[in-house]
Amino acid sequence: MKRNHSVSFKRASSLLFFLLLSLTALQAQIKITGTVTDETKETVIGANITVKGTTIGTISDINGKYSIEVPNQKAILVFSFIGYTTREIPVGKNKVIDVVMKEDGVMLNEVVAIGYGSAKKGDLAGSVAKVDMEELNKTPVASFDQALGGRVAGVQVVSGDGRPGSAANIVIRGSNTVSDNSDGSPLYVIDGFATDDPNAAAYNPSDIESMDILKDASATAIYGARGANGVIIITTKRGKESAPRVTYDGYFTWQEQPQFLDIMNGKQFMKLQTEMLTEKELNDTYFGYSEALGRKRTLADYDYIPYYNWQDEVYRGAPMTSHNVSLSGGSKNTRYSSSISYYNQQGVIINSSYESLKARLTLDQNISKSVKFGATMNFANNLSKGSAPSQSGGGTSQYYLYQVLAYRPVTYNEKDDLINNMVDESGNYPYNPMKTVQNSYDQTRTRQLNLNTYLTWDIIKNLTFKATFNYTWRQDVRRTFYNSDTYQGDPKYSASGVNGNFSDKDRNSWSNEYTLNYKRRFGDHNLAGLLGASLSSDRTTVMGAGSGLITWESLGFWGLDSGTPRSITTTSVESKLMSYFARFNYDWKSRYILIATIRADGSSRFPYNKWGYFPSASFAWRLSDEPFMNLEDTFVSNLKLRVGWGATGNNNTYNDYASSVLYATGQNYAFNNMLTSAIYNSQIGNRNLKWETTYQTNIGLDFGFFNNRINGEIDIYNKDTKDLLLYAEVPGSLGFSSVQQNIGSINNRGLEFSINTVNFVGGKGKFKWTTNFNISFNKSKVTGLSDGQESRYSSVITTNNYICKVGHPLSEMYGYVYDGVYQYEDFNEVAPGQYVLKPEIPNNTEVRSNIQPGSVKLKDLNGDGKVTAEDQTIIGHGLPIHTGGFTNNFEWKGFDLSVFFQWSYGNDVINYNRTRLESLNSKHTNQLVSAANHWTPRTVNPDGSITEGNYTNYLCAPNRSLTNINTDREIEDASFLRLKNVQLGYSFPTKMLKNLKIRSLRVYVSAQNIWTWTKYTGYDPEVSTRNSAMTRGFDYSSYPRTRSYTFGVKLGL
Repeated sequence: MKRNHSVSFKRASSLLFFLLLSLTALQAQIKITGTVTDETKETVIGANITVKGTTIGTISDINGKYSIEVPNQKAILVFSFIGYTTREIPVGKNKVIDVVMKEDGVMLNEVVAIGYGSAKKGDLAGSVAKVDMEELNKTPVASFDQALGGRVAGVQVVSGDGRPGSAANIVIRGSNTVSDNSDGSPLYVIDGFATDDPNAAAYNPSDIESMDILKDASATAIYGARGANGVIIITTKRGKESAPRVTYDGYFTWQEQPQFLDIMNGKQFMKLQTEMLTEKELNDTYFGYSEALGRKRTLADYDYIPYYNWQDEVYRGAPMTSHNVSLSGGSKNTRYSSSISYYNQQGVIINSSYESLKARLTLDQNISKSVKFGATMNFANNLSKGSAPSQSGGGTSQYYLYQVLAYRPVTYNEKDDLINNMVDESGNYPYNPMKTVQNSYDQTRTRQLNLNTYLTWDIIKNLTFKATFNYTWRQDVRRTFYNSDTYQGDPKYSASGVNGNFSDKDRNSWSNEYTLNYKRRFGDHNLAGLLGASLSSDRTTVMGAGSGLITWESLGFWGLDSGTPRSITTTSVESKLMSYFARFNYDWKSRYILIATIRADGSSRFPYNKWGYFPSASFAWRLSDEPFMNLEDTFVSNLKLRVGWGATGNNNTYNDYASSVLYATGQNYAFNNMLTSAIYNSQIGNRNLKWETTYQTNIGLDFGFFNNRINGEIDIYNKDTKDLLLYAEVPGSLGFSSVQQNIGSINNRGLEFSINTVNFVGGKGKFKWTTNFNISFNKSKVTGLSDGQESRYSSVITTNNYICKVGHPLSEMYGYVYDGVYQYEDFNEVAPGQYVLKPEIPNNTEVRSNIQPGSVKLKDLNGDGKVTAEDQTIIGHGLPIHTGGFTNNFEWKGFDLSVFFQWSYGNDVINYNRTRLESLNSKHTNQLVSAANHWTPRTVNPDGSITEGNYTNYLCAPNRSLTNINTDREIEDASFLRLKNVQLGYSFPTKMLKNLKIRSLRVYVSAQNIWTWTKYTGYDPEVSTRNSAMTRGFDYSSYPRTRSYTFGVKLGL
């Protein structure tokens, strides 16, 4: 039965929206004016002045003056500005309030989320980073994860490619797994709801109030079994006490492909074909009779025959637009907010796009002085069109961008032919990329609904009870259809003929949490305690169906019923988690800080070892407050030492029923001379499975100098993960090759450094310059695998091209060392044109039996006179040595300029595009221009003289390359420095806008991915199309990352 979620959502959201509009309270207003200056009596331009507890606010003008209306004399004005200490001043009977701001490079009273609560940054003992959302939102993206790269120390963000709507992979302090099935993603806590699959695209970045990243175990242990990979806490915006406020935030972006790969033109391609094809093959195709010329074509004719660079045909400039409208406000007892947003990104590859519609409502109600209730609804409807170029249902020739690059540039029927009829159709050649993309139908629609509610009760003074309920429904529906003009649907190449498929994945998750919070101050002593319990459930169902040999092709996907149905597949997986947790906080004058947590998790995934226990402890000592340090009259403003230790877990088994014995149907056995249906054992299970556990120690130092105008953090950490959940071999006598076990261990250790500086404040127009810089070093080391196992391998297209080896880092690339090309002097010529390799020259007999001059040569590393599998070695590193980013911000007379750089250093990428496009072993296939400079043989002229060939080039002769062999020739240094984002904005003066009834107005222009300095020869060095922890840094047919230009407006009414 079809579920009509959209109708009920529309009705409910409409009712709630109009209800919220009716709740605005009318209050008398008091006008307050004044001037904001600094300690040197210079005016402060653009200082924020707000009424505490509301969204009423304004900013100071070019003369430092402001005017604001407050609801009553009890109101408190809050004055804030970057680089200055925030001040709070009661209004009372004052009508004029002049304020002097004191410089302060960082606010130690800044509040950060820490899990089931919040704390002042100055009172933290663990490693917690707060993301600057203002800076993050300067990058036009569909989801918050796409803009995090380079923003936070210790957080590495890798995008598989630049496909519209594609998700980014986030890893905090290195991956804790050696599995091909896991990327080490963190836990996300969004408005109190914890999930390891957040679908970041379901949340509008403009709706996010704050984002805090918990990095060390002393901070993440409160999340126990799911905190091993770090935790990202996201809090969305809510309504505040004020009159209704409308805000519009929109932009238009133009995207372009920054660069094209240098592929052969028509003449270069034809010259290569003359070396690869026989005379008959040439005469039957490219050198056939031409009616226009009245003769056969020759190589010289291809100087004039038009050719195609298919990159010009497939890539395009593409627009991207975003519109977000929000409404917020409320009274003292009732506060509300709502927003609706629309995002549309056309891809730079034709027939690809991403579209998103999101709506959000929040309500907070004071039921009484001690009881509060709140609710949040977030809905997203996303549509992605076009298949991922880095995915293919066929061989390597069928990857889409390989077809774009490799399809021949000269053709008889121009852009209209799929496969040139004069080319052997039995060959595995690439196909016309225009026709492929125009006739393929692949779209995925994702709908997600999040409902969160809470109830708080102040039982007595200092003691608060809180209950929350969270529910998430997500549906992913994918439809594909391939007609007869596609490789997948052409009956000549696909047994399924014209075909289509349908899949529906539904996920329902809910959680209940109950907490008791206690806070009490005894003189200089502060105590806080937390007790909590939670119960969560997650169920996922998947259904797939399809049809082949479709006869009603013209109906497209809707003609599936005219074909031969395929088997319907269904799966259903459910897991539950019960938890108890506690936290204790103590500090004395914020000088000595002690925090301890404990969590117990019981998981249905481990029915025989349900419970895991995860403790943590951390201590902080503010040295700058110690009298014996004598720092009061020095340049040192803040100095705090932090030490933390904790244990966290991971319960992602990749098989929710790995502990159990499973049975299946579908097999037969012979009984009484008949085949009888049978139930058979499909999994033996492992009753001993338990949690992965990560033990982490962190030592950090917070510092601030010159009244905190220079401030930052240094952290060093060591993580040990044990009892890894991996599949390991078992004796064949059990009837299975492998079973999931707790085996192996891995270590990550590293250093993080971040610094923020206020470089200059002052001068006419109040020029201000600030800088933020961060750098992270992480080194992983596999410390153990299964008993007696020293290494295990992973394969991406090529067999065993990644290795996981004890004592080594993750994602190491494995293969042979390329040693150039065999030359004539390496052989004995036993007869004219017949060559035998000299005995002293190592041969490649295990990887190539017929070695001739011009063949690929590999290094004999062990010196045994032959090249075998024993000569394979580590030839590349997929993980960087360090990553980072730095931002410079400038402000002057309402103008603001932001310049952001990002980098990665020390990582390699397997450029498999070069493997295929410099192979010189496929007829009728275009190659990179670099392949033109290959080894060529000597030729014997009719008069008996010899014309020497080209022997100095590094590439082999045509048809003499190796297949399914990984060498270091295709591994490239992917280090880069990228000018990621530049934005110039202007905020109109409040005085100018007041008469127009406009609260605020800012316009801006920006550019993204402006320039990249790198040695990498592919489209983009920031790529990893196979993004597991074991296989980082692989590039084949990846969707290019675009350069873009944006104009935007932010308007407040």
